[in-house]
Amino acid sequence: MQNNRIIRLLAILLSETDDDHKLTTNQLIDKLSEEGISVHRNTIASDIEILKEAGYDVICEKSTQNKYFIGKRSFDDAEIKMLCDAVSAAHFITEKQTTELIEKLLKNVSVYTAKRIKPMIQSPTGSKVSDSSIYVADMINYAIANKKQIQFQYFEYNEKKDKILKHNGYIYEVSPYAAVWHEDRYYLIGYSKKHDDIANFRIDRMTNVSVSEENKYVCPKDFDLKEYLSSKIKVFKGKKTEVCLKCKSKHMKAILDYFGHEIKTTNAEKGYFNAIIEIELSPTFYAWIFQFEGDIIIQSPQKAIDDFIKTAEIIIEAHSK
Repeated sequence: MQNNRIIRLLAILLSETDDDHKLTTNQLIDKLSEEGISVHRNTIASDIEILKEAGYDVICEKSTQNKYFIGKRSFDDAEIKMLCDAVSAAHFITEKQTTELIEKLLKNVSVYTAKRIKPMIQSPTGSKVSDSSIYVADMINYAIANKKQIQFQYFEYNEKKDKILKHNGYIYEVSPYAAVWHEDRYYLIGYSKKHDDIANFRIDRMTNVSVSEENKYVCPKDFDLKEYLSSKIKVFKGKKTEVCLKCKSKHMKAILDYFGHEIKTTNAEKGYFNAIIEIELSPTFYAWIFQFEGDIIIQSPQKAIDDFIKTAEIIIEAHSK
């Protein structure tokens, strides 16, 4: 009975109190009574001491009627708001799961704070997946922990938005190294038998996923996940090459956001700087360059320049037809 009383008292304090909303001893007694728990006012004080000893920041504002409230919590209001926005923006979570996760996050603050934060949470992205990727990610994590391979099929979309299995339903066998959230997408990274190399797959494009009894290929000791991600634009495959980019000064932020603060930069002519990056050349990299409309230019190597021009010519030709 005592444990249940203390648990209910804690639940009331967590849900209904904060810096601006406090409950007196009598109010706590009344709320417990509504739940069928009869308690003496002296018991409230002793139960709160037990909660404080357990690590909960229950603050007593002493007056003619003592008032109690929860002070410091596991997450502050700004952190909860940030996490809710991240969940809302995540493409790999369904709209239903987005709503459920946000509700769970808001349980970490008082009902009054939740009511204030909720209208400020950014609206869910319009490109939410229709099928959950969370459970697939959970299977991947299970396979990693148990050193097992996974099997799955991979799909894409046709012009009618129908899901089409790639390679006639080929079953991929992959030894997972990591499931990572990269640029608002969730990716599986691991050794692929089909590619005979480390490869990456969009988790929201994986289907019919199962954990195999086969032991996975051991992740190479020199494999650096951070380096693997930073060497790609949107995790697309290509040949890793050192590239020099001439950039307008206003785009330093864009360069650092994509390639990190450790890249080498040097001064160029007034209003410009050079950035030396290592990137796996791909159409996606060239598409990234295109969006800056000449403000970022490939200086070297010549192969990257030629491929960029060729890509541009293909696009122009396609538009002229």
